[in-house]
Amino acid sequence: MITIDIEDNGIKIVQLKGKRVEKYIDAEIASGLVQDGVILDKETIAFHLQDLLHSNGISEKKVILGVSGIHSIYRLVRTPVLPKAMMGEAVKREMGRVMPVSLNEIYSSWQAEPVSNVENVICMIGLPRNTVDALLETMALAGLEVTIMDVKPLALARVADEKDAVVINVQSGSFDIVVMINGIPELLRCLSFPNTDMADDEKMDLIKGEISRTISFYNSSHKAAPISENTSAFVFGEYREQLAGQLSFSVKPLVPMLTYPPEFIPEDFTVNLGLALKELKASNSQIRININSMPVTYVQKPRSVAQIVALAGILVGIAVLGYMAVITGQTLQNTKSLELQVEDARVKVAARQGTATEIEKLESNLKSVATELAYYQEPLLSYAEAREEINGDLSRVTSLLPGAIDLERIDYGKSGDDKEIMATEWNVFGIAADELVVVNYCNYLRETGRYDRVMVSQMERVEFNEVSFIITLINNPDQVLEAEK
Repeated sequence: MITIDIEDNGIKIVQLKGKRVEKYIDAEIASGLVQDGVILDKETIAFHLQDLLHSNGISEKKVILGVSGIHSIYRLVRTPVLPKAMMGEAVKREMGRVMPVSLNEIYSSWQAEPVSNVENVICMIGLPRNTVDALLETMALAGLEVTIMDVKPLALARVADEKDAVVINVQSGSFDIVVMINGIPELLRCLSFPNTDMADDEKMDLIKGEISRTISFYNSSHKAAPISENTSAFVFGEYREQLAGQLSFSVKPLVPMLTYPPEFIPEDFTVNLGLALKELKASNSQIRININSMPVTYVQKPRSVAQIVALAGILVGIAVLGYMAVITGQTLQNTKSLELQVEDARVKVAARQGTATEIEKLESNLKSVATELAYYQEPLLSYAEAREEINGDLSRVTSLLPGAIDLERIDYGKSGDDKEIMATEWNVFGIAADELVVVNYCNYLRETGRYDRVMVSQMERVEFNEVSFIITLINNPDQVLEAEK
């Protein structure tokens, strides 16, 4: 895998093989190409990415990408524990209430994490569409495919090996502050420096002032369990040594969760390492939040599976029809041959003034061949009708598919021993964002009136926002059950 962190003045890339850092790149870029985490010149950044990867012998195309937290919105909401089927709608309402901008202006993502038997904490992230669009369009121009995306402050929190911690990361143009309590990031502060040419001591004063304000804000609403000098702090990036010496917290060194080359300095690549840990899920990491902020509209839906199933059905139908056509052609050829023999026999009989017995025999053979032809034509028509029925069912299953469902595969078959009472059965396998989407999809299928029975035969939670399901569609189930009796 490769992780990419694009900053205002540089690009950091780390390639990993398993839990080992194989290659790493820290390259500067000209000012003005990226500002406050927003890519302004997509073509130039894409060219830099292609050049850096090619020159360092990295051919991997799938990327875990960090997105700046400067313009992001992070909110925590505590709610009672709700049934899974109700969570999606409840979170949507809460987002509309707590987000300071319209949901149409941001890409939103969330995760529900239980904090007790009766209470959940909902972590919500809103990312400006222009920031995310520019990032993903740049990746596409560079020929890269983003599979996972994470806000940089959450990636930073992932490298901490303490449940309660203050994490600080300083870059040349901005800095991040994360307050994590019991493994849940409670506060994210992402700020840019007012001037790029600020003196080092001015930057230090600004950073320390923001840290103090952040801690005071948190403690004011958590007086029973405030952040104290005993709380662990992790300091990364620029000024880490100077800043660590001036903080009142217990500053801890970075605990290695991956394997590095001897010359690699992990404190300079903490965002990249945090992005990698998002997928690797190292045991040392204490964070309980793992949200993939990749917008649903950019996720490639495996609709091609349905297309492949349809194509396979068509190919099977064509193969069957082709076979039947060959048999039919051979039968027609035999028929013509027999007709010629009959005509020849007629001439010979007439010439020799023979009886009509031989002609009648040949005519009987001709009728037999005609019967054989009809025998093959009947299943040919049956196959055509069956193909039309299958394609009709397949069309309904795929056309009613909601955008929040990833279709994995469709199985088709018949049940019952007697061909006249056999039932048609479809099994639709997929992944959905939540149970409510699956239930709605079932209702859509029922409303078509094409199936005698539509039911969810299996559904289970895979991850926080992924539900695996199987929907079974049956025609004539009562006849099959009666036959089995």
